[in-house]
Amino acid sequence: MFWPDAARDLVEYVLLPTGNDRFWAYGYDAIVQAAFAPSNVDDRGARSRPAGKQVSDAASPETAPFSSSDLCGNVAADAAADALIARIERAVEPSASQRDALEQLRAAVAQVIERIKATCPGVAPATFAQRLTAMQDRIWAMHDALLTLRLPFETFNNALTDDQQRRLRGGARVSAQSEANATDGRAQTCAEPAAGTADGIMRAIERAARSAGQQRAGLDALRLNSAAMAKLVAGSCPADPSLSPMGRFAAATDRLDVMLFAVMSMSPALQQLYDSLDDKQKAGLNRALRQGRPSGPAGGRS
Repeated sequence: MFWPDAARDLVEYVLLPTGNDRFWAYGYDAIVQAAFAPSNVDDRGARSRPAGKQVSDAASPETAPFSSSDLCGNVAADAAADALIARIERAVEPSASQRDALEQLRAAVAQVIERIKATCPGVAPATFAQRLTAMQDRIWAMHDALLTLRLPFETFNNALTDDQQRRLRGGARVSAQSEANATDGRAQTCAEPAAGTADGIMRAIERAARSAGQQRAGLDALRLNSAAMAKLVAGSCPADPSLSPMGRFAAATDRLDVMLFAVMSMSPALQQLYDSLDDKQKAGLNRALRQGRPSGPAGGRS
């Protein structure tokens, strides 16, 4: 399943700057790897999530509603929203006049969690076409979720005092050295996997195809396009780890826009090449993918 913890990763990134960076761990490699997932992938691997840089109380009970114990979590959206809003409430200690705005934010959070969860199928997509469609639907849902969250969060944030906004940002401004370290870590989280897993999968397809003519030409074109998409997605990683709250919304929107463009652009070429493989070639490709399945967002590193 592509991005099983999509709701948690997105909502925590835009609303809780002291959360984790796992939102940025999903990029082009995750798209290609999920599309070409071998048919007998260990179900536990499909459910696990990548290790982001944890800087919050991620092990506390408040994060439990977003557990990956099932394919995409099994806790009601209202309960998950209540847990997240409780963390915001503890941080800012809202006044009575601010609680209406906070309640509007809570309702929006529940709505977007439910919307993203709705794109999670009862079972992992089995066919290549189903995987591509599922990924596109999931990214669209995350993109629309940002539109739903933006106004309620902006209204709530504007109602806060300077001190409350500082507490919501996680405290006082960090040192220049801490910012530099965070920048290095964020860049590594975003850019390190660029084209790595995807390029390995392209080589596996090439070995499985072992043909000339139109199929070979299609593979060569696909590898060039794949490298370009990997570079494009990696370039959407923000260099500044200290974005403002609305800056995080803009950064997340840009990232999802680019990922959606990559899926929509690559899907026809990926589907055409996959369809050109005969049953023997597909079986060989599946064996190669099982043997070389890497760790990571789509590969099962928890």
